[in-house]
Amino acid sequence: MFQIVDKKQLSENVYRLEVQAPRIAKAYRPGQFAILRIDENGERIPLTIAQAKPLEGLITFIIQAIGFTTRRLCGMKAG
Repeated sequence: MFQIVDKKQLSENVYRLEVQAPRIAKAYRPGQFAILRIDENGERIPLTIAQAKPLEGLITFIIQAIGFTTRRLCGMKAG
């Protein structure tokens, strides 16, 4: 599992999540996305990577919480 290191609410249903993922951050290219799952049995959802910080090992997602899985994901806390 990857760790959420920072979470910020941008508007009513839009969140910015920074996730610790060093290998992904290093290999990231513009326009790529990642497949996320909340837990082992969770639905797989593709999310566009908004930014990567390879030196820090972080990737950033901007997520609109509109479905079951994105609401659960945005409900998670950093750490």
